[in-house]
Amino acid sequence: MDKVYTDWVTVKNLDTQDRSLLFRVGGQDRAGVVAKVTGLLEDQHLYVEAIQFNLILPEQNQFEMEILARGALEDLTHIRNRIQANQFLEPVSSSPNTYLYWPQAHMMHLALNTPDQEGLIARISNIVSTPRDASIQFSAGNFVHLVGITHNSDGPQGGTAYFSVRANIASQSLEVQHQIQNHLLEWAKENCIEGDMWIRDLNP
Repeated sequence: MDKVYTDWVTVKNLDTQDRSLLFRVGGQDRAGVVAKVTGLLEDQHLYVEAIQFNLILPEQNQFEMEILARGALEDLTHIRNRIQANQFLEPVSSSPNTYLYWPQAHMMHLALNTPDQEGLIARISNIVSTPRDASIQFSAGNFVHLVGITHNSDGPQGGTAYFSVRANIASQSLEVQHQIQNHLLEWAKENCIEGDMWIRDLNP
């Protein structure tokens, strides 16, 4: 039987001068949670300047995520108010096929360092969490660890804004892993950033 879980979301800081919102999210791990949160920000015309996602002890079926979002102050305030009113994320039902036990899963590492553009994390996380093979219990990929940050090519002196991502991605089968990898590479090629992406198989 499915269980209903409610994620917790807290605002750490709304900087009106810097036009940024720092907040944290946590709850029951499941496929698509990163895509859901970043998609909500994108719908509000905000972009993710930095993100960190981890599974936490003891059973590692819970996640914590911290996001620094930027954009218009009106949009940032709207998200802040939704969080404070407990209206940012709706309760979710979790069944056995929405959770992957990563120590027994197949793994790959994703690295990306590319000129910054809106929606990078949202698109990557959507590709990872797309269900692919209906014949297995868990047919999507799942993040075990994810970190992304915007930085300038010349450091504090400025230069081109780049977005760097490092992520470990788990899947139940090698076939699903290969499908996710190919989908990511196809997306990178379509956006002319295939030379900025590197994927490594972490399986024995």
